[in-house]
Order: sequence, then structure tokens, then C-alpha cells
Amino acid sequence: MKLVPLTAIALLASTSIVIAQTGSPSGTSTTPSVPPAGMPGTAQSATSARTQIEASGYTNIKDLKRQDDGSWRARATKNNEEVAIAVDSTGNVTQMTR
Repeated sequence: MKLVPLTAIALLASTSIVIAQTGSPSGTSTTPSVPPAGMPGTAQSATSARTQIEASGYTNIKDLKRQDDGSWRARATKNNEEVAIAVDSTGNVTQMTR
């Protein structure tokens, strides 16, 4: 007879633990999702923008600055020429024309 209430308590306790580990059921979260470096959508920080620029073959990156639209602008060297580049919010690196 005492086994039923103990089983019910154990079931409720384990359910609470599972809910706590999986987060809120509505899918809302206070922690933003950030893709790993090197993947599209990673130009959200200076470090990830720099990683994207380097992965595109540029070196000597300087003056890296975030723009109001979330993109990044910098100067970098490629093929022994210093050029202006942009990294959009999806991580695409583009060489800008003068």
C-alpha cells in the first residue's frame, strides 16, 4: 500500500528534473543561440567576424568595426594588397570596391 504513494512521489520528482533540464516548454530562452565559428550566421562578434575574414584568405586584419546593421567592416591584406572588406550578418565576406 505504501509503495503506490512512494512511486507517485518518485515519478513527480523525476518529471520535475526532466522539465528543468529541457527548459521551458514554450521554447523561449533567455540565452541567445549562437552558431559555431566558421558556419553561416557567425558574424555576431568581433572574434567570429575575424575568423570568417581569415577563412576567406585575408591577413593583417585591422580597423574591425561593427556597423549599425550588424555587419562588420575592416581593412585586410590579400595577395599583398590592402583592401576594404565587409562581413554581413550571415558571415559572408565581401571585398569592397573603392
